Amino acid sequence: MHIIHPINDFLFELFPKAKEAGNNIDVLKQEIETFYTVGPFKPAITIVHGIIDITIEGDLIAQHNSRYNKVLALCDVRQYTEAKEQISQLIKEAPHISEYHRVLGQILSEQGEQDDAINSLIDALRWDPKNGWALIITGNIMARYQHDLETAMKYYECALQHKPDDYVSMTLIAINLIQNGNPDAARQYLDRAFAVNPAYPNIYYAFALLAEAEHHSREAFEMSIVALFKNPKKDLLYQQSLKSAMKAASEIIDEEVGGDLVNAYASTLEEECGKKIVIETDTGLKSAAKIECAENHDRSYHLVKYNPDYPAVHHLIMHELAHLHFAAQARQTGKNKLFVSNDENKKRFLGSHEKDARMLSKKGYDDALIENYYALFQVLNAQIFNTPIDLYIEDYLFQNYPALMPYQFLSLLGLIQEGIYATTDEQILTIAPPEILSKSKIFNLVKALHFQKRYGVNLIEEHKPTTAEKEQAVTFYREYEECRTRHTPGDEYELLQRWAKQLYLQNFFALIEEPDYREQSDLIERLCAEVQVDLPGKGDAAHPADQKRQLCTEAHQGKDINMAVTRFMVEALHYFKNLTDSEITAIAIQIGLMCGEGINPDAEGYTIPLIAARTFTGYQVLAYYYVSWAKAFPEYLQQLQLPFDKEYEFALEMLGMGGG
Repeated sequence: MHIIHPINDFLFELFPKAKEAGNNIDVLKQEIETFYTVGPFKPAITIVHGIIDITIEGDLIAQHNSRYNKVLALCDVRQYTEAKEQISQLIKEAPHISEYHRVLGQILSEQGEQDDAINSLIDALRWDPKNGWALIITGNIMARYQHDLETAMKYYECALQHKPDDYVSMTLIAINLIQNGNPDAARQYLDRAFAVNPAYPNIYYAFALLAEAEHHSREAFEMSIVALFKNPKKDLLYQQSLKSAMKAASEIIDEEVGGDLVNAYASTLEEECGKKIVIETDTGLKSAAKIECAENHDRSYHLVKYNPDYPAVHHLIMHELAHLHFAAQARQTGKNKLFVSNDENKKRFLGSHEKDARMLSKKGYDDALIENYYALFQVLNAQIFNTPIDLYIEDYLFQNYPALMPYQFLSLLGLIQEGIYATTDEQILTIAPPEILSKSKIFNLVKALHFQKRYGVNLIEEHKPTTAEKEQAVTFYREYEECRTRHTPGDEYELLQRWAKQLYLQNFFALIEEPDYREQSDLIERLCAEVQVDLPGKGDAAHPADQKRQLCTEAHQGKDINMAVTRFMVEALHYFKNLTDSEITAIAIQIGLMCGEGINPDAEGYTIPLIAARTFTGYQVLAYYYVSWAKAFPEYLQQLQLPFDKEYEFALEMLGMGGG
């Protein structure tokens, strides 16, 4: 195919860059060549007597283009042997196509045949001395494998002469200079490349390598993170950028004193909370770290425990301190809540998965393995509580402690990888209920999405999620982002409850208002001291007091009088009739401590140690609770918030009618 243009003002209008260059013929030829190039097929251009003649090999393009694209696709998936066979055949049919030789040279280099690769690349340059990629790849081989930087630079400079604004070539040149110990020259090329295209992700990876070579670890970390953000594809550059970020973060942790960050934050919180903070190691800790608040453990100080075997451990300590910080802020506004879970919650969990446990037994798994399966209850509850609050905490640390970022990066990366293993390992998949694993995976995915938003590392597909799991996680994360913009202390608990309900997990725990717990807990402790009662299980009073109160209230709604409770109250009044005041007081306190662990009105099998040789239903316990306090501590009865005033009045009337 021939295309003929007269060289006139109209032609320069068609190719404005040539016009802008002052009707430059060389620029015109370059623009025409670029426009009429199809894949590796460049047009032949001749100028005779004011006419420009463009020859396009239409038949060759039609025959070869799809085959050439297939070769490139094979190279993308590293199937070099088959790609080499096909490109070699194309070279036999059209030896004058420079790009065919260039592709063969690159394949040979990937296969480790560097001498043969140079021969093919030289052939490419013989057919087209301006083949930029052939020049760059030849320079790379000279620098990396033959350690001949002087010759490599000749090829690099030749490539830039033909295309002075080629930021890709400049970046490759810089990387090779860095790897060959010449960072000063590398910086000049990187600065030029950055000026041409600051969005090119490879530039930031190269800047990271340069900073690493100059022993600037923080700059290397920051540039690696930018490279990750700039490159969403999980290709070789992504993997190299991730390795660079991990290496730089590790070097920062080795070079710096992370304890200074921890001590400064702890001191601030000690002033805010009015209590000392103790931090200690615990190699037996199953989780990364945890905090034991003074108020919940009858201590005068807060205790942070951490497992030193986890990476970037100072981030873990800061995270637990932030838990204390958030709780203190919520407490100041009266919105702090306590997350509690007791045997009744565990029974519900186990009951909902009893079929799975039976199947494990039939398959021959021993009791110890089944018990490990039941441990999922604690793991899942920990995720329910921690996931929404952790998002707020990590954002708080990210925004307020930039020096902590390398620690946070390595620590979160390790925790997310741990979560991936916990929901994808074949042995775990064999023994764990799919429903629970799926919900656990959703929580893990939410944290992975947050990590990706902050550090550009995409670990979503490593979780092997279903479409539904991924969509649910994305929905949760969007809800978090919406809430974050208007967050006030304590709002995280609302998000916690909302997510738990959406996953049908609300029956495995209870969230109770801290003031309610403190009021009743303090009351029982004070009354114990006043009447000098020292009962077995008194230490359990640290458990929140009224976690089943709402359940009890809901069970009573819509009824004028609950006759079952009335009947049990009559029974209790008869029983207490034969006891001394001190005996009734002891029973009242003991039941108060029991109810601190939670009472399910519909459950059975409860025992009250001071009322020996019998078991009680949940409603019976609540009836005895009300009656014992009505007799022992009537002035505090209303603080129990038990909705059985009418039942008690009716029970007294029934006893009066019956003559007591």
